[in-house]
Amino acid sequence: MFKKVRNLIFTGILVILPLVASIYIIYFLFSVIDRWTRPLIEILIGREVPGVGIIFTFLVILFVGLFATNIIGKRIIIFGENILLRIPLFRNIYISIKKVLEAIFTRNTSSFKKPVLFEYPRKGLYQVGFLTRDSSPYFDSITGRELYNVFLPTTPNPTSGMFILIPKEEAIILDLSIEDALKLIISGGILSPESLTIIKEDDKG
Repeated sequence: MFKKVRNLIFTGILVILPLVASIYIIYFLFSVIDRWTRPLIEILIGREVPGVGIIFTFLVILFVGLFATNIIGKRIIIFGENILLRIPLFRNIYISIKKVLEAIFTRNTSSFKKPVLFEYPRKGLYQVGFLTRDSSPYFDSITGRELYNVFLPTTPNPTSGMFILIPKEEAIILDLSIEDALKLIISGGILSPESLTIIKEDDKG
C-alpha cells in the first residue's frame, strides 16, 4: 500500500512540476514587464489599464523574436553573447541551457544531432547522450581512432552534464528523436521509448 501511494505521489509530482515551473516562468516574465510598463502607461494615459502587462509581455517576446531573426539583430546578439561568454561561470551555464532549449524548441537545430547509447562509466553500464559532432580530427589524429563528440546530460536537469569523446564503433545510434530522448532523460527513465510511442499514438487518435 505504501509503495503504491509513493508511486502515485511521484507520478503526481512528475505531472505537476513541469506545469508549475512553466507557469512560474511566464508569471515572472509578466511581472517584470508589467512592473516596468504600468507606471509609464499611467503617466501617458492618466489611469491604470487592466491587462496592459499581458499585452506588453506578448509584444516584447514578439519584438525580441523579430529582432533576433533580423541580420542586424543577429549581429548585435552575437556581439553581446561574445562579451557575456567571457565570464567563466556564466559561460558554462548559458551555453548548456541554450543548447538544450534549442534542441527542445528547434527541430532543425544542429546543436544535438542524434541520441546515442554507449557504455559509461564502465563496461555493462549504459548511458544515453547526444551526438554533437560526427568527428574530431584533432583528437582522431592523437588517438588514431574515429571519435564522436557526445554531450552526456544529467537527470533530471539536462542543462548540466559532461563532454565525452567516444569511439564510433562503441556508440549505438538510437532511433529516437531529440525530444523523446530528452523526455527519457528528464524523467529518469520513467518514460521509456515504448511509452513515448504509445503517447504519440494516443495523441493521433
